[in-house]
Formats: sequence, structure tokens, C-alpha cells
Amino acid sequence: MLNATAQKLGDSTVLRCQGRIVIGAAYAILRNAVLRQTHTRTLILDLAEVDRIDAGGLGVLLGLREWACSHAIRFQLMNVTNQVEHVLELTKLDRVLEFSSVEDMFQLLYCAAAIAPRSVEQANRRITTDNCKQLVEGQDAPPAAQGNSLPAGTTAREQGWAGVPADMQSAQTGARISNEGSASRQQYDSHC
Repeated sequence: MLNATAQKLGDSTVLRCQGRIVIGAAYAILRNAVLRQTHTRTLILDLAEVDRIDAGGLGVLLGLREWACSHAIRFQLMNVTNQVEHVLELTKLDRVLEFSSVEDMFQLLYCAAAIAPRSVEQANRRITTDNCKQLVEGQDAPPAAQGNSLPAGTTAREQGWAGVPADMQSAQTGARISNEGSASRQQYDSHC
């Protein structure tokens, strides 16, 4: 059985999936969860707790990617497990689908925290939406976002980095993820 939980982060949505994307109800659960996200600019499927995907599940992912593209929604995968990554590599879908790196996620959280301050004092210090757009587009990051630092109030556990020192986090993601993410973004932009 598949469970999918949506979390809004500014104008982006992270859909956390848990279980297996295999024949049965899982296809409908995933499809319905994604199709409800019509008011988002970026939709990220967090597959950290998905341990298996079959051919039909790959078809569902491709269909959802096309739906997102037709609705001007950026569709990305994040935290792909080794088993799922292996299937994506065998089918060469790792070259078609876009992946979100940990750095991208940190920037997203930083912008979401800046857009939704918790107090008037924070509102006076927050960065503008334009700065977040520049940050997402890869231009100069505000000082707090440089060096892969977490936004204020965000713990490593919330990011799935429990027990991993901050300086090791970027080393563990590897350059391959960042390079694939950049290449996937270029492919995505050319297809849409």
C-alpha cells in the first residue's frame, strides 16, 4: 500500500511517498495525490520511503510528469532509494526525469521560511520574494543560504540528515546528483 502526504513550502509542494508504487491501488493513490496539486509551481516527489516501483509505476511517473509539464508545474524526484534508482537507470528514465538535490531542497526551505515569517520582527528581516526567485534561478544566494546552511528553526532531523554532520551532507549527495539535476532541468525546460 502507498501513502502520500503533501506539504506546502511557499509556492512548492513536497509529496512524501511511503510504500511501494506497484500494481494495484498505489497507482491511483499517487495519481490522485499529484493531480490535487494544481496551485503549485514545483512539485517534488520525496521517494525516501519507497522501496519498490514496477513498470506500471514508471508509466504513472511519466504520465504525471507530462501532466505537470502541461500545467506549467515543475516535476521533480527527491531522495530516490537505491532500488528505485536502479530501475530508473535500467530503463534510462534517470535521463528523462528531473531530480531535486539536497541543495535545491535547502534553498526551497530557506525561501519558504522567508515568505512565511512567524512574527512581525521576522517580517521586518525577511528577504523579498524577488530574492527567493533569484536564489532558485541560481543567482547569488543571500548570505544565510550560502554554505548549505539550514534556515533558522530547521533541524537536521527534519531534513532527513539525523546524525550526519553538516559539513558531510553536501559530500554525501555527491556531484553526480547536482550534475544530473542540472542536466535534467535543461532537458525539462526544452521539453516544456
